[in-house]
Amino acid sequence: MLKKDFSCGIISNMIDLQDIWQDALIELVKNPSINAVAYSIWIENLKPVCLKNNALVLLAPSQNAKDTVNKSFFSYIEDSVKRVRPTISNIDVITNEELALISKDSDFTHGDEFVVSSNKKTAVDSPFIARYTFDNFVVGESNKLAFYAAKSVAEKPGSSDGYLNLNPLFIYGGVGLGKTHLLHSIGNYISKKFPSLKIVYMPTENLANEYFAALEKTSSDKNAYRNFIDKYNSVDVLMFDDVQFLKKKIGLQDAIFHIFNSLYQSGKQIILSSDRPPKEIETIEDRLCSRFEGGLLADIGIPNLDMRVAIIRKKMMMEKVAVSDDVVYFLAEKIDTNIRELEGALLKVILYAQLINKPCPDIQTAKEALRVSDAPKKEEIDSNDIVNAVCTYFRINKSDILSKKKTKDIAHARMVAIYLVCDLLSIPLVSIGQIFGGRDHTTIIHSRDKILSSLKTDQRLALQIKDIRSLLNV
Repeated sequence: MLKKDFSCGIISNMIDLQDIWQDALIELVKNPSINAVAYSIWIENLKPVCLKNNALVLLAPSQNAKDTVNKSFFSYIEDSVKRVRPTISNIDVITNEELALISKDSDFTHGDEFVVSSNKKTAVDSPFIARYTFDNFVVGESNKLAFYAAKSVAEKPGSSDGYLNLNPLFIYGGVGLGKTHLLHSIGNYISKKFPSLKIVYMPTENLANEYFAALEKTSSDKNAYRNFIDKYNSVDVLMFDDVQFLKKKIGLQDAIFHIFNSLYQSGKQIILSSDRPPKEIETIEDRLCSRFEGGLLADIGIPNLDMRVAIIRKKMMMEKVAVSDDVVYFLAEKIDTNIRELEGALLKVILYAQLINKPCPDIQTAKEALRVSDAPKKEEIDSNDIVNAVCTYFRINKSDILSKKKTKDIAHARMVAIYLVCDLLSIPLVSIGQIFGGRDHTTIIHSRDKILSSLKTDQRLALQIKDIRSLLNV
């Protein structure tokens, strides 16, 4: 039973509960462990009520529904909610009886945080997350090709843009850099501007599950595989997310090859995303790789410092929250590879500040919220230890690594040392620049980001970093 001091307004002014729940339902629909019957009976009837102690409170229609949800679906719902809103740490399912007690509380104030709007579309009306639009996508040097290509495709699906062939559009880049945001932006734009077009968005892992299920049914239903193919052959816009999961699935690759040809020859738009370019997807057939590369390959790279600052400010504007510029730059420097993590860190700082009743969080508050220490991650090491370890490993003089020399070996060792200092020590960029011979912060950022980017594909570099960490006992 809920206590009378239940309070639902702590961060309700920051967010729209219905949007959170709608996005969480989209994630739940994708979950292969949730079938249509279970979704319809137990999950679809849950309603978001408010936030309490960083938990999303959901209203169940009966005690039996609450018990069933808590027993069979709680972890799936909790995972989905956390995925779309990392700052929510838990869910709480209540009944109408408990809700009545809350509404009778004389200290409780009815408001937007409690009354849930019912005039919005349900999550299953569209596979696209409503908050992902072109308007709130931050454009910079690392993603502008992908952005403008995505917008062109959305405005004229299936057609070429002058001399540029945008079919298929293949967007690739690391985790959390905005690929899914762009795909959903395309989907939301086309759905609004061209409502008659049939759009299918499918994560490749779900596509694989659907494909294998169709194969299993062929023994009892001879049309099962044909129906699977026809489903995708009949669309106007086809989106496959995370196609790197096609590796080693030769049968599925063959099916996609035929679907691809059918749609392409009919002038239908195909949009693909991956964490790597087609040629780097292991065991993918050459003919399918050739099809994927037949249009535009658009890379999304790691955002630079200015772009990360712009992302934080855009998020602040969307969520109607504010922090000081010092905190903005602290977050932008601290989290430099994943936009999703960067946005989550901002909201975590805001939430923590509200919990400790600090309206304007400073850097110390941000560090407390993110559990960041002012001391080095390993108290027994400092910048000298790192530079010395790098020099020992690469067999170069310390004076060379701190000098202005730019020979290949020295420049590489210097960038590795800068990366490790940034990674292992909580030191401002300006201070790191002083350690390395008075270099400016842009040089430090460039060196760090270059090593970080190379680590994704350069196994030799990864082993070098691992060996040096071993020398430092970290």
